[in-house]
Amino acid sequence: MRELILNADDFGWDADTCDATIACFEGGLLTSATIMTGRPASQQAYDYARHNRGRFSFGLHFNMVDGHLPHAGRPSSLCTRDGRFRASHRQRVRALAWMLSEDDIAREFRVQLEELRDNGVEVTHVDSHGHLHKFPIVISALRTELERAGLQWVRRPQNFYFTANPRQAVMNNYCQRYFNGLRHTHYYGAINHDNTDWAARLPELLRDGITEISVHPGYAEPWRRGETEPLVNAAALRTALQRAGIALRRYGQ
Repeated sequence: MRELILNADDFGWDADTCDATIACFEGGLLTSATIMTGRPASQQAYDYARHNRGRFSFGLHFNMVDGHLPHAGRPSSLCTRDGRFRASHRQRVRALAWMLSEDDIAREFRVQLEELRDNGVEVTHVDSHGHLHKFPIVISALRTELERAGLQWVRRPQNFYFTANPRQAVMNNYCQRYFNGLRHTHYYGAINHDNTDWAARLPELLRDGITEISVHPGYAEPWRRGETEPLVNAAALRTALQRAGIALRRYGQ
């Protein structure tokens, strides 16, 4: 049986992204979203999640990159000298070289998760901004926190590709070794900016089992629009999924 979770990352990033994510939910195919804390539209995302917990699933889009201020509010190995998280590409290098503190990662995760729960969000799953959680030092730090929080589902490293990427596949296969014992979907895929026909190709590419595909809704940027339109004007993709016998599901089911 083929099952599909469509998850919106970056929920709460800004008003544009938040509005587009809600439109995708109401389009009927988006089943889940992960929320960013400390962003201009985070509160709007919290409110929507709180009022729609019975319809959709909501998780934490854990962030430790790209100049944001840490929520834990103390000096951290995750930050540059100005006290902000490193740029994504630099943080990746540090993570891959095990040059981050697991205690700092765990503390930051704990504070962001508490932010969601304090705002009434029922958290069902976890992923991260820039997929930083896939790196061994990060997922190792999060294991205890996930168990402490009673969270079972975490996004696996990517193993579903619209366009073959052997170099990325080697890295992701290495990272997957550190996810043993964690609950995740059978497959996870992301949409590259040049995958303009992703919605038309998706049904034939899905394999048996549960696949998560992440999208990044928005209207202001062309790449976000390309991931949004097939889910807002959803008739074509809905029909194709139904004809292929693919069932939609969400986290927590």
